[in-house]
Amino acid sequence: MRNLLRGAALSAMFCGTAAAADIGDVVFRNDLAACVTVEAATTRIEANIVSTDARFRLHRPIGACGCFSALATYTSSVNDHGTRQIVNEGLISIKDGGRKRLVLAAEPALITGRNVQVRLTCARPS
Repeated sequence: MRNLLRGAALSAMFCGTAAAADIGDVVFRNDLAACVTVEAATTRIEANIVSTDARFRLHRPIGACGCFSALATYTSSVNDHGTRQIVNEGLISIKDGGRKRLVLAAEPALITGRNVQVRLTCARPS
């Protein structure tokens, strides 16, 4: 019984920490705006991973915006004393649009109290 109570207390403590984390606004810098619109929704912290759910609305294939495939790169960054600091980068498929979860940081402390800029660009050719 003590272990159960201890586990519940620890769980509440960690969940409270995650909910209280002050993540600033998530702002998209969309280099593919002529082809796709991005709208951020909920930002969350789960298992120490900060992510945002985003909706991608495809107006035309991103190849029309200069991409060589339906893959795009997103890069999350924060301003660190006037210098852009990259926190995470990922690759997503925008073939059909829809909802996608983007990982912004692998550790909340990297972006706590800061606005996060997410840049969307064509994926580099391999």
